[in-house]
Amino acid sequence: MGSKTILVIVAHADDMEFMAGGTIAKMVSQGMEVHQLITTNNEKGSFTLAKEELVRKSREEEARAASKFLGLKGVSFLEYPDGELTAYPFNEIREKFMKEIRRIKPDVLLTWDPFAPYETHPDHRVVAMASTEAAEFAHLPLYHPEHKKEGLGPHYVAEYLYFAKSPTDVNKIVDITKYIEKKIEALLMHKSQMELTIGEIVIAFKSAGVDLSSIGLKDDIQSIDFRSFIDMGIRTVAARAGEKIGAHYAEVFRYNSFGLAKQVLPDLFKDKEIKI
Repeated sequence: MGSKTILVIVAHADDMEFMAGGTIAKMVSQGMEVHQLITTNNEKGSFTLAKEELVRKSREEEARAASKFLGLKGVSFLEYPDGELTAYPFNEIREKFMKEIRRIKPDVLLTWDPFAPYETHPDHRVVAMASTEAAEFAHLPLYHPEHKKEGLGPHYVAEYLYFAKSPTDVNKIVDITKYIEKKIEALLMHKSQMELTIGEIVIAFKSAGVDLSSIGLKDDIQSIDFRSFIDMGIRTVAARAGEKIGAHYAEVFRYNSFGLAKQVLPDLFKDKEIKI
């Protein structure tokens, strides 16, 4: 099958890079067209920045810069308040996702896994299920027929790649050894979010009574060299995934495709599925 179009739907500006940055870089290098939809405005993800400055940095500066660096075709924003997706009607969010699916017409949806266990962030849970349902129903013309007025007709999403913080039923492992530096650099472009990540790590260590100086960290979050710590953390996780396929670094996903048709005649789809 020819070049694929990918739509990544995430809750926050750094989700894609954290969970699939190496795979995204590899997809782009293979000629695939990648688009991203970011659902929230990241307004609460900082210990030090005011809300307005954080929104500007995480959206206008960091997300766009990282998307451009990775070679994405485009990035869009819905700007729901960070951490509050459960306060909005589920079908409202699902409709917005479906509209984007019908606009981009992706072959593959890449998003949070709606069935992965232990997901504590409500935004991730909402995005996971709403995006999956939107993709499942986007080809049915009686779902939101008003989209036709905007020239957006039904579209069938054939393939799904799911990521999770606690992944289960992993059946696709992508070798990202050649792209690990690009993943890390794209992630580090989300400076405000990386400072948040380090801040949370510092709080966890302090709550356990860990001497921060013994692991090369400082009590002042803003003075910490978050680049080297994030680099180490990403390489550690990716190396653990790589061991499963004999690669230096990898990312893991749950993958499914082509619905009932593939279950009936699986051999017909062997050369139709995404190859990364």
